[in-house]
Amino acid sequence: MKKYFALSLLLLGCTQAEDKLSEELKEKVMGLHDVLMPKTEQIQSLKLKLDSLSTGADSTHVRKLIRSLDKADQSMMDWMHQFSIDSLDKMEVSTKVIYLKNQYEQLNSLQKLTDSTLHAAQKYRP
Repeated sequence: MKKYFALSLLLLGCTQAEDKLSEELKEKVMGLHDVLMPKTEQIQSLKLKLDSLSTGADSTHVRKLIRSLDKADQSMMDWMHQFSIDSLDKMEVSTKVIYLKNQYEQLNSLQKLTDSTLHAAQKYRP
């Protein structure tokens, strides 16, 4: 009987640790989302500025920058459409942890793409 009690306590402790981890991951994912969202506004603003330069002498480079900005923006939109925060409550804790880790990795990659694209577009001088 003591073995079953000890096993129950161990399983309860693991579940609580996974619950805590899933909440921490959810906060990290949402925090990264909140960092990236204002950057989509920057992307749109830069695209408008660059669009007016797309017929100048350096038009090929400008169009490449615009395409890169479009890709970063579309990647964020794609991520938001596939991310399902509502389904988290329906997932088992271990599945939720895996899902959130994957989402965080995707957002990390997206942040790198967005930052490098914004940097390239911001430093462009006609």
